[in-house]
Amino acid sequence: MERFKIFLLTVAVCVLVTSQESTTDPPVPQIQSEWSEAFHGEKVSLKCVIQDSNSWNYTWFKGLNEIVSNDETNIQGNTLTLSVQSGHGGVYECQAELQDRNVTTAKSPPHSLRVHELPKPELSIVSQWKTFYPTEKLTLKCSIKEDSNKWDYEWFRNGALLSQDKDISFSGNTLSISSVNVVHAGQYTCRGKHQTRKPVTTGKTEALQLNVHDTTPKPTITKNQWFEPFYSKERVQLNCNMPGVGWEYHWYKGSNRLTTSPEFTIDSVSVTDTGNYQCKAQRGDFSVDSETLQVRVQDPPKPQIQSEWTEAFHGEKVSLQCVIQDSESWKYTWLRDQNKIVSSDVTNIKGNTLTLSVQSDHGGVYECQAELQDRNVMTGKSPPHSLTVHGPQPTIVLKQDPSYPEIYTGEQVRLNCSIQEKTSKWQYIWEKDSRQVNTDPSNPVYTIQSASLSENGEYTCQVRRGEKTSSKSRKLTVKDPPKPELSIMSQWKTFYTTEKLTLKCSIKEDSDKWDYEWFKNGAPLPSSGSTLSISSVNVVHAGQYTCRGKHQTRKPVTTGKTEALQLHVHDTTPKPTITKNQWFEPFYSKERVQLNCNMPGVGWEYHWYKGSNRLTTSPEFTIDSVSVTDTGDYQCKAQRGDFSVDSETLQVRVQDPPKPQIQSEWTEAFHGEKVSLQCVIQDSESWKYTWFRDQNKMVSKDGTIIMIGNTLTLSVQSDHGGVYECQAELQDRNVMTTKSPAHSLRVHEPPKPELSIMSQWKTFYPTEKLTLKCSIKEDSDKWDYEWFRNGAPLSQDKDISFSGNKLSISSVNVVHAGQYTCRGKHQTRKPVTTGKTEALQLHVHDITPKADISKHQWFEFFYTEERVHLNCTMSGVGWQYQWYKGSSPLIKNAELAFSSVSHTHIGDYHCKAQRGDFSVNSETLQVQVQARPAVSLSLETELGDIMTGDMTLRCNVSDGRQWNYTWFMNGQQLNETSDLLKRKGNEETIKSEFKCKGINTERPLYSALSDGFIANNIIFKRKILLAISLCLVCCIVILIIGCIVLKITRKPEVKETAQDDLFFSMTDSKIQAASPMKEYMDNSPTELEECQEKEELITDRTSAVQEDAVIKDEETPASEANGLISFKGL
Repeated sequence: MERFKIFLLTVAVCVLVTSQESTTDPPVPQIQSEWSEAFHGEKVSLKCVIQDSNSWNYTWFKGLNEIVSNDETNIQGNTLTLSVQSGHGGVYECQAELQDRNVTTAKSPPHSLRVHELPKPELSIVSQWKTFYPTEKLTLKCSIKEDSNKWDYEWFRNGALLSQDKDISFSGNTLSISSVNVVHAGQYTCRGKHQTRKPVTTGKTEALQLNVHDTTPKPTITKNQWFEPFYSKERVQLNCNMPGVGWEYHWYKGSNRLTTSPEFTIDSVSVTDTGNYQCKAQRGDFSVDSETLQVRVQDPPKPQIQSEWTEAFHGEKVSLQCVIQDSESWKYTWLRDQNKIVSSDVTNIKGNTLTLSVQSDHGGVYECQAELQDRNVMTGKSPPHSLTVHGPQPTIVLKQDPSYPEIYTGEQVRLNCSIQEKTSKWQYIWEKDSRQVNTDPSNPVYTIQSASLSENGEYTCQVRRGEKTSSKSRKLTVKDPPKPELSIMSQWKTFYTTEKLTLKCSIKEDSDKWDYEWFKNGAPLPSSGSTLSISSVNVVHAGQYTCRGKHQTRKPVTTGKTEALQLHVHDTTPKPTITKNQWFEPFYSKERVQLNCNMPGVGWEYHWYKGSNRLTTSPEFTIDSVSVTDTGDYQCKAQRGDFSVDSETLQVRVQDPPKPQIQSEWTEAFHGEKVSLQCVIQDSESWKYTWFRDQNKMVSKDGTIIMIGNTLTLSVQSDHGGVYECQAELQDRNVMTTKSPAHSLRVHEPPKPELSIMSQWKTFYPTEKLTLKCSIKEDSDKWDYEWFRNGAPLSQDKDISFSGNKLSISSVNVVHAGQYTCRGKHQTRKPVTTGKTEALQLHVHDITPKADISKHQWFEFFYTEERVHLNCTMSGVGWQYQWYKGSSPLIKNAELAFSSVSHTHIGDYHCKAQRGDFSVNSETLQVQVQARPAVSLSLETELGDIMTGDMTLRCNVSDGRQWNYTWFMNGQQLNETSDLLKRKGNEETIKSEFKCKGINTERPLYSALSDGFIANNIIFKRKILLAISLCLVCCIVILIIGCIVLKITRKPEVKETAQDDLFFSMTDSKIQAASPMKEYMDNSPTELEECQEKEELITDRTSAVQEDAVIKDEETPASEANGLISFKGL
């Protein structure tokens, strides 16, 4: 009974507490923050506060919009931190939700936040200028119009923060530089910094570029219409300029200050204004002096007339020059007899020169005066200059000395030209046929020292002065003395001793006025008549004879010598010479024999003899078609007058042409062999040979048919077989032999070799083995083989060996790369070789690379069930591939793939490429595998689910990333992506198996698949247990009420000494406290925990009393749910 009381009291207390808690409204959150206004860029924190120790999730609102956490609006726990932007002003509210419970508070009272844009400072310079010179003073001002007294200022140059130093100082919103230098140049900015809200700074101002010169230039003086020198009464105007603005200018002459102005002007300068001038540029306390400028002033110069003209003829060009010893540009005025001359066609004024096209009225006194162009300066007049004018043309007089009407060549003649008027400075130009002949125009006399025919003609004397010319002509006749003629009284000029000789010299014109002179080899002879006779010629009379005429009255005049007449006198008498035209030893039948007989000199007659028989009288003897009967001795005789000479005897031999023979050991040959045929004639003559094949004439061709001398050389081709004949012809003679006897030649084609490689590949790596094969199908046992690389023949060495028709390289290296060919070489007919095979290109790498592993979608580590795909490759063909894991072989294949990788695949992999005996390993590749993120599937127990019989499942991947989820029911994918899955508790749902996995956009793209969950009868058990619990609670409530009523209505009893009891009475409770419930609420949490322990004890006892099959079976679905949480403790 006592235990039952305790049980009832404990149940009552728990029910009251539970009732009190379940009926309390959720607390209302409050926003705590000192921020009601903020500047753009400040960090503002708002805290959502609830007077509760539960774990709340907080949601923030601005206006009606929920705030999402990001860089500008960061939500951490119950705190919202704003990096204030212009759009953050407004009303903020917060709301809280209990984690894992469907409890949401009301929104907090609103909290207003106003956002101000930071004011924009303005940077200005106190001076008008932004370009400074060293030592100048500089002041900058930074201004904020709004609340300017609440801001301090920071200064920057080229983005770097400035601090005070010996030159730079700060005062309020100004920056001052007491003495500027080049280090102070740059872009200046400033910004405001709030005096009380320290993190708040404005943006920087726009940059103000300050330029500082490294040196200070001097002011520049600009000269307006500057002259060196100035002339009196001219205007002097100067300007002073200094780069930059804000300058004031002061002018000085020497040390005397003149004026303060950028411009300095002297309107009418005088000689006293000569001196040194200077300007000073000043701004503030800073000043710079210009260079000194010298101003020179003088009076205008006096002009002088310069001219060599004091007299002139009408029409001449006369120049007068007005000269001033000054380099200025003067404008000149001319006067004649005090009258101003106006420029015209006849009085042209250009610059300082007056040019007269002289007229009759141009005589007089000339003066000039000068004025400076663009300047108000006038000189005085020059001293006068006089000019006399003659008539229109000078009078020319010509004379000739000597005055013969005709001058013989070789005589001297002088031509004289003079002018009657009194004048000077003329030039005398002597011309003949419009060509000047004299070289000194100042000399009026032209002398011809030795007249020649070329001087014959009309001579003109042209007098010239300036542009004035006049001329007069005179004819000069020059001719050669008459030409004598020298003749011989015979037809020949070559004589033999004892012959008679007569020479004659004659002049046709005025022959009676000439005597004659004779010369032999240039030496004079004593004879003076017109003939020279030699009665009996001998060798001393040989030589060159000439003559000439000598004038009887004009003693220096002699004719030219005649052309030399060469007389030859032989000391002996030669025999006539027989000239043989195309002479041969012997002649062949039908050839032409032509002989000529010749004797030195002329006038000879020739007679021909064969033996003693006279044949013909002629210098030439011809037999057009010789025969064997014309063989014999021939002779000629030369005769003139009574004198004759016989020639030597000449023998003529005649025979028939010889017959050629072909000599050769070749009757058959291979294509490509060198075959020689020789056409032989038993004769030493130079024969030209012609070859025939099958009656067709042959010609040399492309080196395959070569004809040299009597030899035909064939580089045998397939069409060279046939019957050969030859025929010979004497060069330059019309002699042809008959054809030789026929010679036959048969031609065989050499077989064609084939080159092959004993492997599938043509690209090799060092140390590989290589075998090439050269094959000839026809008579293969009769051929040896030659090998070539890149066209060069190969020989055996330590790597290369030959065996029959094979070439082997035991260990390939890079020197073996190249184009290989081979050809057959006949074993018995050594020169016979086949053609080369087509080239076989072999490539050899200089190094052996490792086999290459290609990785498809490779990662540092793989997740289980991902695909690993590897390919092993090696450059070239013929490779076989073997994959290894560690040292254990896997598969023989170029490709290694794991469609679903697992932990068993972790390890080091490599592949081996092999062809023949040669193999290459790849680098080792490590494959790492790790499990996919684990996923937990749990049953969520909510009161609503218990009441409705529904089921809520939660899928969770706890790796800190955001996941979507895929759900499966009985292996079929459901159209759900949330982490929660709600299903009605019907018969199909209860018997179905549920699984889930996480889905992501980044690797791993999905998690591991969860364990399966089957509800079975857990839903119905929940409902049954709920009904029993409700019934039990109702009974307990009724019992408590009954106990209370009974206690109130029962009469008091006499107090007895009561035994200690675990259960206390209502009276004791009144004494101890106002009510048990109030005492319970006031006690510490420890008492609540004790109540809960008692409740569990009561529950355990109740379970023991009411244990039945339903309760017993409750453990089964929990185990089937794989450890999912039951509702039993609720």
